[in-house]
Amino acid sequence: MKNLLLTIGLFAGIATYATDNNTTATTTETVTTAPATTEQSSFGDDVEESFWEPGVSSITELGASFMYNQRFANIYQAVGGRVNPYLFIGAGIGVQVKNPNAYQFQLLADVRVNPLNKRVTPVFMTQFGLNKVGPETLYNKEQKYLDNTQFNLNLGTGILVRALPNAAFTLNGGYSLFTDFKQNIHGAFVKIGYVF
Repeated sequence: MKNLLLTIGLFAGIATYATDNNTTATTTETVTTAPATTEQSSFGDDVEESFWEPGVSSITELGASFMYNQRFANIYQAVGGRVNPYLFIGAGIGVQVKNPNAYQFQLLADVRVNPLNKRVTPVFMTQFGLNKVGPETLYNKEQKYLDNTQFNLNLGTGILVRALPNAAFTLNGGYSLFTDFKQNIHGAFVKIGYVF
């Protein structure tokens, strides 16, 4: 069974490569594809294709946050602009939910840097902004220590994989800080998302 799957995968790869590099011929004339244009990248290397074009971009992520042995499911939506192939700047809203009474709303500025203009690239992210806690707190002692309106800082890293010309998948994780500037709560997050 493994050999069959490997053979099918190899055949599909070769067929895709042959289709991409094919020249079309007819009986009366021959048509060839034009050579790819190259441009100089900011690192001085010739790049045939820019994988991450500037323009409006949207990021939708699902994941989990962990704080003091408490787990929250979260959903996050950011909209912004890709300034250049290496920098995304935007704003997002998020909801973290543990149960119907334990939830948080977030309004965050979102900055992401991917150092490579490649199909697969690492990504470094910083998110900061407002966190509003629902009636039940994320930790029983939190109510004693933190106000229900907090500053939230997320620092993370991950990977960005281009699937289509204007779409990619992302997997990231990192550190979270919640503070009212008197007391702090530390946590972590992991998210999987879709970028278009």
